[in-house]
Amino acid sequence: MKKFLILVILFISMLSVGAQTVRKKTLPTNIYLWEYTGTAADTLGAGQTTWGYETILNKADGFFYNIRVKVSDKTTGAAGAGTIKLQGKHFSTDNYTDITTITWTGVGSTDTIAPFTQVTTKQYYRYLKVLVTRTGGLIKVDYIKNSIKKN
Repeated sequence: MKKFLILVILFISMLSVGAQTVRKKTLPTNIYLWEYTGTAADTLGAGQTTWGYETILNKADGFFYNIRVKVSDKTTGAAGAGTIKLQGKHFSTDNYTDITTITWTGVGSTDTIAPFTQVTTKQYYRYLKVLVTRTGGLIKVDYIKNSIKKN
């Protein structure tokens, strides 16, 4: 019986780990452009509903941003669907706040580049996160291209 309970606990913990993937990057203070190229593991399917890319900006000043997230539909037949969010927070202990949300559907197996742009009002978040949430089908995160500017 003990072995059975241990196996059940391990199985449940593996399911919860597979439900969300978060990649993290800390920027050096002098870097303002960076990219992430998706891999096969960045496909949201049956066991994975959310995927995130967290960046610790490591900047003392406010900034403007221009971010592009490319997602593609990997579903045969029905279209993939979901949301792509840009989120921010000030401190590591804070919860993320949604900055912008884009609803996406891969009707016709289309790829989409979701733009997040703020070039008029400086932002003062220390953490930025791209969060992709699958609501149907299969979604692959192809890339994230980031550019921030302090002036």
